[in-house]
Amino acid sequence: MTAALFWISLALLVYVIAGYPLALLVLARLLGRDAQPTGPRPASFSFLVAAHNEEACIRDKVANCLALADEGGFDVQVVVVSDGSTDRTVDELRRITDPRVTLVVPEGRSGKALALNRILPLATGEIVIFTDANSLVAPGALAAMADCFSDPAIGGLCGEIRVDTAKAGSIGKGEGFYWTYDQALKRAETRLGGAVSAQGSFYAIRKEFVAPFRDDCADDFYNSVRVVASGSRLAFDPRVIATEQVTERARREMGRRIRSTERGWRALMAHRQLLNPLNHGFYAWQLFSHKFLRRLTPFLLLVCCLANLALAGRGGFYAFAATLQLAGYAVILAAALFLPFRKLPLVRQLFFFAMSNAAMAAGLVRYVAGHRSTLWNPVRN
Repeated sequence: MTAALFWISLALLVYVIAGYPLALLVLARLLGRDAQPTGPRPASFSFLVAAHNEEACIRDKVANCLALADEGGFDVQVVVVSDGSTDRTVDELRRITDPRVTLVVPEGRSGKALALNRILPLATGEIVIFTDANSLVAPGALAAMADCFSDPAIGGLCGEIRVDTAKAGSIGKGEGFYWTYDQALKRAETRLGGAVSAQGSFYAIRKEFVAPFRDDCADDFYNSVRVVASGSRLAFDPRVIATEQVTERARREMGRRIRSTERGWRALMAHRQLLNPLNHGFYAWQLFSHKFLRRLTPFLLLVCCLANLALAGRGGFYAFAATLQLAGYAVILAAALFLPFRKLPLVRQLFFFAMSNAAMAAGLVRYVAGHRSTLWNPVRN
C-alpha cells in the first residue's frame, strides 16, 4: 500500500509538472488551430480599475490607458472606482480633467469584486478590460486585442504578464519564471480548447459576456470560466504585454496566494460542469490538469515524501529518492532562514515553488473550512 501511494503520487506530480505541458505542446502542434479573424474589429474599449490606496501609481495608470487609445485611434473610456481608499488616491484622480475618465467613490469599502460590480453598468465599450492600478501595458496592446477579437469565437483575451525586473528581487524573479512557464501553457492551450484562465492584472472580455461578480470568487478566473460556459473561447495573445511590480515580502505574497487559491477553488466549483470532457472536450482536460490537479500538488508532495521516507529502508531507488527530497527541503528551509542564500537562481526557484505550494495548501484548507475572503489589500514592497 505504501509503495502504491508513493508511485501514484510521484506519477501525478510528474504529470502535473512535466507530463501535461509536454502533452499539451505536442497536441497543440498536431491538432491546434490559429485564430480565424473573419469578423469586424472592435473599435471601443472600456478600462475598469478598482483602486484601494493607489496614490503612488493611479495617475500613471490612467495616463497609460489613455496613451493606448491615442496611438490606435480607438474610442476608450477609463472608469476607476475607489474602494475605501484612505490615502490621496481620490485626490490624484480628481486632478485628471480628461472627459474619458470617470471616477466613482462609493461610501465604505466592499472589496474588489463588489467595487467592480458598481462600475460594470458604466462600461460602454464593445470590449471591457479589467486591469490593476499597478499594471502598465505596452504600446500596441489595443491594436493586437482588436485583431484577436475579430475572431467571433473568442470571447475573452489575456496577455503576457511580465515582472518589473528593475525592481524585482528573489521573489519577483521567482514569480517571473512562474509566469513564463504558465504563459507557455496558455499559448498552447489557446490552440486547442482555449486558455484556461486569465491573470487578474490585465484581461479583456466581450461586453455581452460580462456579468456581476460573486464577492467570494477570484474575479479573473470567474470571468474566464464564464466565457467558456457561455460557449465562447478565452485566448492568450503574447503581443498584449503588461508589466507589474510584485512584493519582495514573502509573508504578504503568501497571504495574496492563499486568498487567490481559496477564491479560485470557489470559482472552479461553481463551474465544475466544465470538467466534463463529453461537453467541453480539450478544455475540460486542460482545466482538470492546469487548475484542479495542479492545486493538489502540495498534498501530492506530502504523500510522496511520507511514503518515500517509510520505504527508504529498502534501499536502492527509494533511499536515493528520500535523500534527494530531504536535501531539497533542507535547501528550502535554509532559503527561508537566510535571505542571501535565496538569491542563488536554483535556490530561488525552489523557495518560490515551496512558498507557492504552501499557499495552495492553506488556500484549499480555507476553502474546505468555509472561509470567505472578500476584501483585499494591494501587495506592494
